[in-house]
Amino acid sequence: MDAAEFKFLFRESDGTVSAPVWRRWTLTLTGLCLALALVWVLVSPWTRRDLGTQGLFDTKAVLAFVYLLVFSVLVLLAQVSQYNLSAKRFRAKNRPPAWASVWPLLAFLAGASFWAQPNLFGLLPAFAPWLLLFAAVAAFGAQFFELGLRPD
Repeated sequence: MDAAEFKFLFRESDGTVSAPVWRRWTLTLTGLCLALALVWVLVSPWTRRDLGTQGLFDTKAVLAFVYLLVFSVLVLLAQVSQYNLSAKRFRAKNRPPAWASVWPLLAFLAGASFWAQPNLFGLLPAFAPWLLLFAAVAAFGAQFFELGLRPD
């Protein structure tokens, strides 16, 4: 992929793309985000610290928080790219391209709620993150069907 094609697919929301192109890059971006999230699930226990029993500095905790920073930036860039790709596909189907923001927005809300729920001390019910995750998965499924599988 050359720089012009990369810029067209992921950095601009103008234009149109075909269903096979949208499917290929959607699955790639989604797989990247899922792999990054799986690594975060594996290293996130390193961030729980008890200064009463542990020292002030812990290499694993530093590495986990550095990964969290990298993870956040990469997921943000992947979802912006996904929006641009989906906006092109919505435009190709003569639908409002703003609908491309539904799935990434729900995914961000689900991720944020999983982080916030334990830190809000009962203000956010325990089922809320799972409800948002279900909504994000449903939005992904609906968008994948509409943009990637349903004929034009």
